[in-house]
Amino acid sequence: MSGQDLSGKVAIITGANTEVAEAVGLALARAGVGISLCGRQQDVLELAAARITAAGGSCITLPSNLDDLQEAGVVVQRTLEAFGQVDILVMVSPFWAGGQVHEHSLATWDLVLRANLREPFVISRAVLPLFREQKHGQVMAIGSDSAEGIYQRDGAYGVAMHALTTLVELIREENAALGIRTHILSPGVALSDEIGSDGLPSLTTHDVAEWALWLLSRPAHLRGNGSLLL
Repeated sequence: MSGQDLSGKVAIITGANTEVAEAVGLALARAGVGISLCGRQQDVLELAAARITAAGGSCITLPSNLDDLQEAGVVVQRTLEAFGQVDILVMVSPFWAGGQVHEHSLATWDLVLRANLREPFVISRAVLPLFREQKHGQVMAIGSDSAEGIYQRDGAYGVAMHALTTLVELIREENAALGIRTHILSPGVALSDEIGSDGLPSLTTHDVAEWALWLLSRPAHLRGNGSLLL
């Protein structure tokens, strides 16, 4: 069963200051996808973009905190100006921070929920009208296995991951009839090295990227939600 050819498609990747986002960008670029990297740190974005272009990909960087809908709209518009289209949105959760509820820092709570939940909502809100108008598009959230259970000290991060799953499921329910597909990847800790400090094989950022590519390129007639726990 052959998958979809992604060549010529264009993806916005948020949380792009992370190793996972860079790995996904590389995998998609090698499949012929134009890449728009959106994240908080311009220097890190530029390093990731340099690796993508060195691998033969086409990539732009868009430093942004996605503070509001106007800023997210600029990300979408600049991607359209650079590539002429947007077909894929990949939202990568940028970082973990938690704590037990009775001692959780309010500042940490607000920061984590903003980065891992509010920003995905804001960029989805900016992209979905375009996807609905063109009657195609794919939305992927790469979160954490924290979305699959309840773990002590996960705090704001655990709450954000559960809520992120709900957000993507709502997007699916409201937009599937228009040809918009959604995917959720919930990996454990992904490392750069194939062997962990315990000497055992580890989940790598490359593994996560390969699964993301597989979901996004699934055959067109498999239109259901793709959800994977890694």
